[in-house]
Amino acid sequence: MNKKIIRKTSSQFRRISAQFLSMESEEEFNFLEDLLNFIDGDVILSDYIKKCSINQYDIAATISEKPTWRPLVLPSGIEQVVSYVYQLLNYFKENPNKFRGMVLYYTSDKSYREKYQAFTRKTVAPFINYLLNYLEVCLIDADIDDSNEQNKNTKVFLSYCSKDSAIADIVDTQLQEVLIPYGIYISRDERDVMYKESFKDFMNSIEEHDFVVMIVSDSYLKSRPCMYEVLEIMKNRKYEKKMLFIVLSENERPFYKGIDDDFLVGANVYNVAGRIAYAKYWAREESNLQELIQSIDSPLNTIEPIKELKIIKKILMDIDEFTSMLADRKGISFQKMKESNFAPIIELLVSV
Repeated sequence: MNKKIIRKTSSQFRRISAQFLSMESEEEFNFLEDLLNFIDGDVILSDYIKKCSINQYDIAATISEKPTWRPLVLPSGIEQVVSYVYQLLNYFKENPNKFRGMVLYYTSDKSYREKYQAFTRKTVAPFINYLLNYLEVCLIDADIDDSNEQNKNTKVFLSYCSKDSAIADIVDTQLQEVLIPYGIYISRDERDVMYKESFKDFMNSIEEHDFVVMIVSDSYLKSRPCMYEVLEIMKNRKYEKKMLFIVLSENERPFYKGIDDDFLVGANVYNVAGRIAYAKYWAREESNLQELIQSIDSPLNTIEPIKELKIIKKILMDIDEFTSMLADRKGISFQKMKESNFAPIIELLVSV
C-alpha cells in the first residue's frame, strides 16, 4: 500500500466521519450507513477492525442495562474500544429504532441535536480518532510509490478581509494542522509579508499558488484589496477550479468582538437583490472617486487616483460575474465547514 492511497483513504474517511459526528437533522441513520459502508469497503480499515475483534460483546444487553440519562461506558484499551463501538454501530444499523431510542435517553439535554452530539462525542468520536490514528501510522510505514508519490509543495492562498480575521484564524489553524504533513502550505498575509515587504507584491503572487481559499463576507465583497485579489485570480482562464469558497452568514456573528448592530457579516449573494446591491456599491465608489479626481487641480496629482479608478472600474465590471458564480456554486457555509473540520477542502487538496 503506498502513501497516496492511504492519504486518499484518510481524507475520505475524515469527511464521512465528520458528517456523521455533526449531523443536524434526524438523518443520522443515513450517515451511520455511509460510515459503516466506507469502513467495510476499505481494505485498510476493515482489516484493522478484524484484528481488533478479539471479544464479542452482548450489545443488546448493554443497551437494556444502561441507566437513563447516562452515557455508555467504553471498555479500556484501544483495540477493545474499536471492536466494541464497531459492533455497537452495526447493531444500530440493524435496529434503527434502538439507535434513536439510545440517543433520546442518552443525556438530559433538551434538543435531539444536543443528545445526538453527546452520544457521538462520548462514544463514537474515540472510535473514529483511533481509526484516524491507525491510518496515520500506516502512512508513516507505507512505501513510497515513486511513479505517483512526490513532494507536493502545493501552495494555498488564504484570501480574506481584515475585518474577518477571527474567522481567518480558525480556518488557518485547522487547515495547517492537517495539510502541512502533506506538503501543502497555507500562505497568509500577516505571516508571509515580512517587515518592509510589499502587500501588493504578496497579492500579486496569487497566480503562483495552486488554490485560493476565499472567506467571503459582506466586508470581503466591499473591500478594494480583496476584490483586487479576485481580479488577479480571474485573469486565469481556469480560475474557477482554483477557487474554494467559505461563505459567511450572520450565524458567524458570535465569533466577532466589538461589532455593532449595523455591521454585516454575511455575504448576501444568494438572491438577485443582494447581488445588485453589491454592484450599486461599487458604482457609488466609482462615482465618488471620479468626483474626487475632477476636484484635483494638478494633473500630476491625479496619476495614482486614476490608476485606482481603473481598478474600481474593473471591479464594477466583474462583480456581477463573481457574485453570480458564488450563488451558482453554493459555497459551503463556515458553520458546516467548521463542524466537518473543513473536510471538503481538505479532501480536494490532498487528492490532487
